[in-house]
Amino acid sequence: MVKSKSQPQASESSNTTMDVDVDFLHCVQVWKGAPKTGKTSTAAALATAAKKYNLGFKPFFLLTEPGSNGVRLDGTNRPCPNCEGTGKVGKKSCPKCKGAGIVRLILSEKKEIREWFEWAAKSDFNPIIIDTGDALFQAVMDYTAADMGLTSPFGANDNGICWASIYDEMRNLLGIIMAEGKGLIIIMHVTMQEKRVKGGGVVQVAVFNVAGKTRTYIAGQADQILHFDVVPDPEGEGDIHVLYGKPTSGIEAGDRYGKFPETLKLGNSPEEAALAILETFGLVELK
Repeated sequence: MVKSKSQPQASESSNTTMDVDVDFLHCVQVWKGAPKTGKTSTAAALATAAKKYNLGFKPFFLLTEPGSNGVRLDGTNRPCPNCEGTGKVGKKSCPKCKGAGIVRLILSEKKEIREWFEWAAKSDFNPIIIDTGDALFQAVMDYTAADMGLTSPFGANDNGICWASIYDEMRNLLGIIMAEGKGLIIIMHVTMQEKRVKGGGVVQVAVFNVAGKTRTYIAGQADQILHFDVVPDPEGEGDIHVLYGKPTSGIEAGDRYGKFPETLKLGNSPEEAALAILETFGLVELK
């Protein structure tokens, strides 16, 4: 005789609709675009805007490539080799670190990447900004393949084990930040990918530049995939910086909560761009 299992009874609380969490300091965002479209400078300007308007947060950069050299930020660092961390050469300020005693550290090794991710997750900094996700993926790919005795996962005759290990490592690293409930901004470059549309046509779509299961994982975790671009100003001469929050035929974008317009003008400076994004989240109100 087969006994039927009793069905769980739904309590009143289990039928309660859960609120949508659109908190800037708890969501996962992908900021993507071509080089020189303002991604890193806008992310760095978040700190300026937060300080100016007393918003109570301070971003931190996990640097995996040197594209941030043109902006001031709090990020991964090491003692300056020129002055050995003193900030001075003789009696003068060190020209390499400008007296700070530290220089940027570009993360590339397995041990240092994990240590900095764990430190950032436990720190008072928020949101955590990965600049860039492409370079992080490349570093993980390189050291994972090396750990397995491979030159590269491409063409490896291992039934996909290396690629699966790369995905697991990326998921674990990002999970260190997300497990603490912090905001996470992953800055990405773009690549063009073919996409079929109704009627059998094919269009080129700008997608963020990470491959395989890792890309699917990040896209699934992201609350916003925001595309940065520079376009001709429709109301005047010259170009303007814009952000796309909704997909078009040639751009991958998306906002899980519907907060972003299809096109958001980002002003004429990184601070204006940061404020436009923060206003969309309701953290500031611009006149």
